[in-house]
Amino acid sequence: MENILIERIKNARLTKSQKKIADWLVKNPDKIGNLSSLEAARAIGVSDASIIRFSRAIGFDGFADLKDHVYGMLVENAFSELSLPERVSQTNERYSEIDVFSEFQKLMNQNITLSFHNNKMEDFEKAAKMLAEANRKYVIGMRGCKGIAVEFGRLLTFMTEKVTAIIDGECTSISAMQDIGKEDVVIMFAFARYYKIDLKYLKMAKERGAQIILILNDITASLTDYADLVLTVSTENMSFFNSKIGAEVISEYILVLMSRKIDYMSRLVEREELTADERI
Repeated sequence: MENILIERIKNARLTKSQKKIADWLVKNPDKIGNLSSLEAARAIGVSDASIIRFSRAIGFDGFADLKDHVYGMLVENAFSELSLPERVSQTNERYSEIDVFSEFQKLMNQNITLSFHNNKMEDFEKAAKMLAEANRKYVIGMRGCKGIAVEFGRLLTFMTEKVTAIIDGECTSISAMQDIGKEDVVIMFAFARYYKIDLKYLKMAKERGAQIILILNDITASLTDYADLVLTVSTENMSFFNSKIGAEVISEYILVLMSRKIDYMSRLVEREELTADERI
């Protein structure tokens, strides 16, 4: 979470007063949720108006929007570290006396909104460009991200060749990457908690010079050390498992952008001809 804010701060032109706010916020993210803009201003030693201007300077609609972002990321990071039984207990306690349907809709809309809001629009374009220009495309997603990787890889084959989907840690899957090189791209979907096999794939790709796109729900994860591009998604849910809707929407958006960067019509025509006899 702190790295997202740091990235926004680095890319913003801040005044001396705003830099003071930024420094305090990065060091005290857990305190911001309980403060009004006036209380935060007093704690930092700046004006109330400076707090609001700072929030907008780093890409938020206002201080309330900034607080929602910080709180959401703190909750999500804490949740990802829990065991499955602990997740069940926490979500049952948190959502025990609410309108489940309304809250579920709210959370899913929030996951979609934050998954776009927490990234730069140009980074989505960059991801699409990297994939469009790559020789081989390796789509990696295991455990909770397996379905996303399978569908992303399947749709990618409609537009381009040399697509490999890797959805487990078996030796045959690792060997599928033995030809990876400098002209190739790996796009990995991963949700905390992470495993050693995740790092094994990334290290292999990095050592052989491939570009790496990471789509994950925890910017502080060690996996980001290997990435050329990181996109973060919100995965908050009302049960023990991560919501995939944010990652799915982001993946579809990347495919839409990619479809506007390459000419794949002849490939679609050929695909229609090859499958004509199989359709009912």
